Amino acid sequence: MAPAFNTLRFHLGRLGWVGAAGAVLIVGSLAYDAGVMRPRAAALEEQLIRNAQARRAAEALRAQAATEADAGVAARPPLAPAAAAALRRLFDAADKAGLELTQGEYRLTEVKDAPLRRYQLSLPVAGGYPEIRAFVAQALNADPALALTAIQLRREQIENPELEVLLNFTLYLEPGA
Repeated sequence: MAPAFNTLRFHLGRLGWVGAAGAVLIVGSLAYDAGVMRPRAAALEEQLIRNAQARRAAEALRAQAATEADAGVAARPPLAPAAAAALRRLFDAADKAGLELTQGEYRLTEVKDAPLRRYQLSLPVAGGYPEIRAFVAQALNADPALALTAIQLRREQIENPELEVLLNFTLYLEPGA
């Protein structure tokens, strides 16, 4: 062991104290790479694989939920005539006010302790304030079973005359209607 130590000492002596410090730093960085960085890289690779698997599983669940939702829509009974007539009046009021109802969220629920069904409508609308106000007034006047439960107004910039509005209506129906 003494000859190896003497050889190492000879070479370090030739490098000087700056070279010896550099050699120690090189050996330390190699040890750090082997002991810390490579295990972390392996753990990162495993985590990326698990993330990809989780992403595929989530996409499969979304696809399955969409398929089940499509099957549920097909299995759902058709809209009651009273609800269809009320929706037709609502869409007519929007047309008369010059607004277009392109999409909406519709939910039918039973009211506990009352012989009523509640049809909740959430309708996003874009237009000027007078048109939206005229639409709401005309819709509420046209159907006494319709109630405005919430209204959210949003304007991108103060000088913009167009409003983005979310109207929440509730239509109350009898169970047989």
